[in-house]
Amino acid sequence: MSDPKASIRYTGAVYTPAPVAEAIVKRCSSLLGSRELRVLEPSVGDGAFLSELIGLNSPRTRITAVDIDCDVIRELKRRYHNQSDTISFVQGDFVRFAIDRKLDGDSDEEFDLIIGNPPFIRRHNFSAEMKERLKDFAAAFDYPLNQLKNTWPAFLLAATDLVSNSGVVALVLPYEVLTVDYGQKVLNHIQSEFERVEIMVSTEKAFPEIDQDAIILIAEKKSMRDPGLYVTKVPDFDELNDFDARKTEFMNGAQGGIELNSYLLPPAAVATVKSLQEKSTRVSDYLTSAPGVVSAANDFFIRKRAEVEQLGLSEYAKPILKKGSFSGSSPIFTLKEFEALAEREPCCLLHLDGDRDQLSPAAQAYIKVGEDQGIHQRYKCRKRPNWYQVPLIENENAFVFKRSHSHPRVLLNEASVHTTDTAYGLRLHEGFTARGFCFSFYTSPTMLFAEMNGRFYGGGVLELSPKEFRGLAFFYHEPTNEEFADFLQAHHEAGGQIEAVLDFGDQWLISNGYLGPDELAVIRESWRTIRAHRMRHGGRQSTA
Repeated sequence: MSDPKASIRYTGAVYTPAPVAEAIVKRCSSLLGSRELRVLEPSVGDGAFLSELIGLNSPRTRITAVDIDCDVIRELKRRYHNQSDTISFVQGDFVRFAIDRKLDGDSDEEFDLIIGNPPFIRRHNFSAEMKERLKDFAAAFDYPLNQLKNTWPAFLLAATDLVSNSGVVALVLPYEVLTVDYGQKVLNHIQSEFERVEIMVSTEKAFPEIDQDAIILIAEKKSMRDPGLYVTKVPDFDELNDFDARKTEFMNGAQGGIELNSYLLPPAAVATVKSLQEKSTRVSDYLTSAPGVVSAANDFFIRKRAEVEQLGLSEYAKPILKKGSFSGSSPIFTLKEFEALAEREPCCLLHLDGDRDQLSPAAQAYIKVGEDQGIHQRYKCRKRPNWYQVPLIENENAFVFKRSHSHPRVLLNEASVHTTDTAYGLRLHEGFTARGFCFSFYTSPTMLFAEMNGRFYGGGVLELSPKEFRGLAFFYHEPTNEEFADFLQAHHEAGGQIEAVLDFGDQWLISNGYLGPDELAVIRESWRTIRAHRMRHGGRQSTA
């Protein structure tokens, strides 16, 4: 491919810097002792680990190096032609390699060290062949196929099966092992298989050339050290000697987000955050939420107003907001704001409601255009009684965008627009108001738990699932008209800078006796720390 980043997306090939490979091998050497070793590198790439592995701890070390790329294997065979007694090269896909050995049940194929940097390929970039291999892998390893949303979990799970009872697995993995649901499920599995698991997070971004950060995982089947899961921050991956590892009581549920971020905070701050979670209510105590409209083809169903008029489809147009970047910094999305947006952005949802012969000639002609483009064959369209009829979700008085850069945002829907599924509509329980919820949302405690309970992907974008959003720590206050006017003024003066908005929110928490100033100072600083860690993954400024 001519685009290097596109190549990375589809092949997952991001090679390990030599100093990092050296540091990982050195760390593993200190754990394995002086004995004959059988080593497996499941995705050898440019061979960064090989020169460090040769003769590791023993001249009798034997290395099996696997890679799917025949050119890679050919070059490494040429480079290491005089090491044929030490290195066995295997050209092929490691997932298939692991499946074959799993099905053969050959215990002689266990390895004392499995080390490397497996490819990171997201599911939407899987080739047809990869999809089939992962289907076979899920069956062979009795692991849910729907949890293999990237290639790396299969590599880690296979390594867990192929390592010896006294062996070590050391892999460079994407940061999402700590932040996404399927990553945490794999981590739970790994903890059940190894006595001690160490995860190292670098202060510097591991792979600045891609929208993906990484961690180093080192897992010991048997360990002479204290058992458990340990997560720590290191200055960089070039030096992995002794460090202050923080034991993490990893768990699913209420405190999972705190535990997985605890290595970033001082112990006293962790205690304060846990205390806060215990005494606060949750977002779910005040509302239910539901995703917005799913069109299955936004470019077809959501058009600019001028285009809709030109097509003669104005009678079918419903106002819709596609994404958060289209709204301003105010916590109210006004009709005036929508009208200005509609002049330049696609904001008209074509709701073609009814049987085709009941629609206008212009609508029937537009449906024919969609069929000529094959849109009616898309999965979600095929599931509808009329493929062109987008299910219309009721617009609510407030909504929150599930993804954000600087911070999550709740907006009052004064313009009465629909939203796409980039947002969740909010329906308040009896006794609470959308205005009160919006006013109460912008505080340090809620923002802190959004950072801890949410997950982030390449580029540092924060995402909250419906469950994560509803589980946020929350303090509700119904504002007077004067308080709400002050709230809007605070947003206006802040100009999108979240710190000034939180100053206002934290002040009413103090004034109403919810929290003390010292406690809030710890919470605010914890939020700054965790947020800055997320945003540096995308190279974004944390003050945005």
